Amino acid sequence: MKKLSVILLLAITLGSCSTYQKALKSEDSEYQNAVAYELYEAGKYKKAIRLYDKLITREKFKPNFQTANFNYGKANYLLRRYELSGPFFRQFNISFPVGTYAEEAKYLEAMSLYNMSEVYSLDQHITYDAIAKFDEYLVAYPESDFKDDILKYRAELVQKLEKKAYEAAKQYNTIGEYTRDYTAAIVALDNFMLDYPGSIYKEDALFYKFDSAYKLAINSVYSKMNERIQNAMKAYEGLISFNVNTKYKEKADKMLNRLQKESKQFSNI
Repeated sequence: MKKLSVILLLAITLGSCSTYQKALKSEDSEYQNAVAYELYEAGKYKKAIRLYDKLITREKFKPNFQTANFNYGKANYLLRRYELSGPFFRQFNISFPVGTYAEEAKYLEAMSLYNMSEVYSLDQHITYDAIAKFDEYLVAYPESDFKDDILKYRAELVQKLEKKAYEAAKQYNTIGEYTRDYTAAIVALDNFMLDYPGSIYKEDALFYKFDSAYKLAINSVYSKMNERIQNAMKAYEGLISFNVNTKYKEKADKMLNRLQKESKQFSNI
């Protein structure tokens, strides 16, 4: 009853700077925790964090301050300080693997990583970590209310990895004009399609594989041209088999026509 009275009194006096300043200077963990909690509940996350910072320096991850630890991590998350909330919830989940906040804390750790994931062109180690955490969460809580959101966010991250891999493979085709190494482009694009067989970029990869094979054949020495023309035609068939009405059809058909004309010189061999 006494504790409830203290909390009610804090709620009434919280608006005064003196209460907050007193809590900042206090070494009384219970008092500091009560003021921080009221600030957190009022949505005053920055002030709450300042108090929780002082509190958890002394009481970090102690069971009787589990709520304080959770609120500190979530306040940082709500303020979009993901670089703080992510590592904090990782340690929180180690310290409190079960309990009132276990499910949400694991979700917030994964979401912190999701929000820190870089654009596809940059390093993606955080993206991999986020996917792993989403997978761990879904195994632990298969019927979670967050399931649909997590599946959507996870798909976004996988697509980001696909785009990075696709663009890296396509780059070999782009630089082939300078290196004349279109074989490397064909290998890279084949590897991409093996790694991501259901990718939304598969049609693009099939076209640029054909484009690479086409350029390799057309620019080939005579002794290797016939074989490379045949390989390029097979690459064309792969593209059309995947999508007969491909967006690249007009361009691909013109390239095929050139290959067919070039192949005639080998018809009597």
